[in-house]
Amino acid sequence: MSKILSHTETKRRAITMKNNLYLFSDSLIRRKDSSLLCEKLIKKTTEEDELEVQEEKDLKQEEFYLDPDSIIPNGDKKYIPVESVDGIYTFGSIHFTSRLIYFLSQNHIPLHTFNFNGSYAGTFFPSERKVSGSTLIQQAAHYTNYKRRMIVAKEFTTAAVKNCMANLKYHMNRGAHVEEEFSFIEEMLEYVPTAEDVQELFGIEGSIKKTYYSAWKKIFRYPVDFSHRVKNPPNNLINALISYGNAIVYSVCLNQIYQTRLYPEIGFIHEVGEGKLPLCYDLADIFKPIFTDRTIFKVINKNMVSEKDCIRKNGKCFLKESAKKIFVTELEAKLQTTITIDENRKMSYKRLVKEECYKLIKHLNGEEQIKPYISKW
Repeated sequence: MSKILSHTETKRRAITMKNNLYLFSDSLIRRKDSSLLCEKLIKKTTEEDELEVQEEKDLKQEEFYLDPDSIIPNGDKKYIPVESVDGIYTFGSIHFTSRLIYFLSQNHIPLHTFNFNGSYAGTFFPSERKVSGSTLIQQAAHYTNYKRRMIVAKEFTTAAVKNCMANLKYHMNRGAHVEEEFSFIEEMLEYVPTAEDVQELFGIEGSIKKTYYSAWKKIFRYPVDFSHRVKNPPNNLINALISYGNAIVYSVCLNQIYQTRLYPEIGFIHEVGEGKLPLCYDLADIFKPIFTDRTIFKVINKNMVSEKDCIRKNGKCFLKESAKKIFVTELEAKLQTTITIDENRKMSYKRLVKEECYKLIKHLNGEEQIKPYISKW
């Protein structure tokens, strides 16, 4: 018999559906009772802020994005139930007090900050997190034992490459002539199992990524300036979108790692070092083709974002606010998309990232061999 939910039950269930909160403009965020109060700050610009002034001209009325029903009009305030927020992503100058930090900590909400061009700057994590001494010991033991480390590194690399291949195959089946690039990557993948060290894996992956990106111009339906990957800073629209999307994916992975017993400071492909979070990069490599790349293909091929949506200055390329919002909206929709994992299990892509963390924990504890997620498309 079906159950009719009361208004209170319906509201409670809706609140448990958590989303990421994105703040694009200079904003004030503070606690108001059991909610987050977000308000855009209006600031004066000077001649020295030429680039930011240009961006202000391109702003639309929406300054915050949580979901399609939570758009905050320009200059308005928005009260957001804290229970509905999974993480906060800030791309402008954010003003807050220690009271807000304590409130976020109580509710286990991380705050990720990005600089003007969308590069990741840092994260505030609540002090309380799931910790496990045994997991830490096993994670460190697998890193220091090179044979064990390479087992995980090869599995992660294989999954990342196969997810790139899934993208090429999808578009190849829809008329893109990327057969040559697909075949080359398929051949290079055969060298992964016999790689003797991490540096060799990086070399194989580098050759694969170079070929993978070279195929993108055959996938795009509209002319764009892109032939190869350029970072720090990006030099064109596509590289700016890649950097922007990957920075968000890193933070999404960090969010999910935080909610498990894993330690982001110990990875298997990327090296451990001061101020580094190598496990976050390892995990993100699996999902960047699914989250970042597919979102780019969509916004370009549907002409949602084009060359007019970026600002070029001194050899650097920055996304306009309008392009950032469009991209984030599509990326968040991808994260919330539910997929079928096997005959009996369905989950969102965001939940799938956490599932990969649990797979790794089981591998570290000797419960099962790790097999990272490989997309069927």
